[in-house]
Amino acid sequence: MNNNILDFYFSVIDLKTIKRSGWIELGIDNPESIMDHIGGTVLLAMSINEEKGLNLDMSKVYEMFVIKELKKTTKSPEELLNKLSNNSRLLEVYKEYKERTSREALFAYMVCKLESDIQAKKYELDGLLSIEAAKTDIEDYPEEIKSRLTNISKASDGWLEYNRQYYDDMFLELSSDIQDK
Repeated sequence: MNNNILDFYFSVIDLKTIKRSGWIELGIDNPESIMDHIGGTVLLAMSINEEKGLNLDMSKVYEMFVIKELKKTTKSPEELLNKLSNNSRLLEVYKEYKERTSREALFAYMVCKLESDIQAKKYELDGLLSIEAAKTDIEDYPEEIKSRLTNISKASDGWLEYNRQYYDDMFLELSSDIQDK
C-alpha cells in the first residue's frame, strides 16, 4: 500500500520545481513554480472564503487546486490518481472541478484565475513584466477580447480583462481592486 503512495508522490514531486510556462514565455526570470501557484491559490481561497463568509468545503477546494495542476507533469491527472488504489473520491473531485458542478468547483476555478491575475500584477509592480511583453501576449487572445485591449496602460491589464469573462460579481470586484493597485 505504501508503494502506491510513494509511486504517486514521486510522479508529482517535480511540481515543486516546474516553473509556470506562461511566465517563462513572457520573459519573467525565475517565475513561480506550479507548487508556488498552488500555495497561492490555497492562501487566496482561504482568505476569500473566510472574509466573505462563503462556508465552502475548503478541503475539497484545496484538493481541486492540486489535482488540476497534476496535468503539468508528463501524465494526466487521471493517470496519476490511478497510482492510488483508493482513488475514486479524488477522481470524482476532479470530475466535479472539470465540469464545474458545485459551488466549490466554480470557486476553485475562479480563484485559480484570480491568483494568476494577482501574480501578473505582482510581476508588473516588481518591474518584471513589461507592457511590451503583455501586448505581445495579447496578440494570442481571441478577437472579442483582443479588441477591448487596444489601449492597455499597465502590463497586467490584459490578464485582468481576459479573466473577467469567467468571474461572478464577487470576483469581478476583486479583479477591479487588483487593477487599481
